[in-house]
Amino acid sequence: MSDEQPVPTDPAAVKAWVANLSREDLAALTQQVLGGGLGALLGVDEYTTGNPPIELPDPPQQVSALTVTVELRGSRPRIWRRLRLPGDVTLDVVHLALQAAMGWSDSHLHRFQPGGGRGYTGPYFITAFDEEEEGDEGTREEAVRLDQVMREPEDRLTYLYDFGDGWEHLITLESVAPMTAENRDPVCLAGARACPPEDVGGIHSHIELAAWLRAGAPADQVPEPFDDAEHAHGWLPVGYDPDAFDPAEATVAIRTWIRGEHVPWHGVPEPLAELVRGIRGSTWMQATDWLNALGPREPVTFSDAELHLAARPWRAVLDAVGDGIRLTSAGYLPPAVVEQIAKTSGITTWWIGKANREDLTYPVAFLRENSQALGLLRKSRGVLAPTARARAAAGDPHRLVTAVLDRLPIGKGFDAEAGWLLLLATAADATDKAEVYTHIAQMLTDRGWRTRPGSDVTTAQARDGARGTLDALESMAGDHNDTDTALLTRLARAALLGTAPNT
Repeated sequence: MSDEQPVPTDPAAVKAWVANLSREDLAALTQQVLGGGLGALLGVDEYTTGNPPIELPDPPQQVSALTVTVELRGSRPRIWRRLRLPGDVTLDVVHLALQAAMGWSDSHLHRFQPGGGRGYTGPYFITAFDEEEEGDEGTREEAVRLDQVMREPEDRLTYLYDFGDGWEHLITLESVAPMTAENRDPVCLAGARACPPEDVGGIHSHIELAAWLRAGAPADQVPEPFDDAEHAHGWLPVGYDPDAFDPAEATVAIRTWIRGEHVPWHGVPEPLAELVRGIRGSTWMQATDWLNALGPREPVTFSDAELHLAARPWRAVLDAVGDGIRLTSAGYLPPAVVEQIAKTSGITTWWIGKANREDLTYPVAFLRENSQALGLLRKSRGVLAPTARARAAAGDPHRLVTAVLDRLPIGKGFDAEAGWLLLLATAADATDKAEVYTHIAQMLTDRGWRTRPGSDVTTAQARDGARGTLDALESMAGDHNDTDTALLTRLARAALLGTAPNT
């Protein structure tokens, strides 16, 4: 924003000044105000607004079903929803319900303000982002129930979304009814017209765009900022109709969002979900593509034959070790034990050599290392012995396979993250392994991993980090020359989603 443009103080002059600002200057001014920089903008160093805690009544003793209307302020024709929500849901859950019911994508910041006031003035309930990233103080939204801010018909609540485009939603309580088993679940009862597209530029831009679409999208009347009709249609969501709305679809969306199933990482282990959320670079879309390719988040059921094959390498090690064996003075498995493991695990069907020395038979060495990393074996004072966990599972292929999959990926830090991404890509049935490791290397780089200052993670380093995890999976999916790729994929899925009882 130009330093040479004076800021007027007369209210009428301020209004005219704002009306003449460019889109870029207006966006900058909005960020100044929302970021607490208005004092600096006006030259008043001591100017602060603060956000004091909001006093709230105690929740009602009995939970009720609240019917509310949600109206997008300034919309013409009116964009609105009628929702029935349990009174005991907290505002962070109401946020999800509103995003789903309206049709937003939760791509921007949001804020709840008590009452029906306009704009961004007055106290507000803070989000985790407000507190942790912006240092805001106040009452956290997840500590506030809906029935604490909406008690009587005509009570109002303001919901703000996307502080750049400035979407204001007025929420009005219509009625309060006793909670029953029939009305406990959130539902969209009615509504009209589609949500504006994200980042359209605000309510006035949406009104112009929607009017153009309703008029048949004439090529000679394309609204700003689009260059032509092709540009506009290419930017709009596929099949976008400003007048389309289905309460039943909104109800499904609300319940899906509240259960957390709207995000690509739902239903996967939290370390993987956190890892993906931390990817900030261009590979974010590839990671979410892999997550979306997982489909339904359901435990994997294996046949008896699949379980016996998958358990074979671990049973080979446990049977050979027995109650415990003493390692050689160099710390290796005795030759007879190496031979037994190689034979019963199937390694000798493809390995060239005697397979009687662990230091010269890397598949046996990897199998032993992985057995220790997976908590099946422990070494103490030169003796290698099965753990209590291994003893409990050794006689049951399903329990043994589950015990192994539950401990994947193998390693810590860099190796663990490489292993998680390898499990995800494999579970998503990504077939081009060279491409997979290229993606994983870039994801790890985007996560901040460096082999040395300024050096990105290489494909070879990504492969090496995930090696233990991949070796464990491949040893369970057949031998070196005849890996069952379908089983490999299912094993990776089971490592992420769990195993179902074998019936």
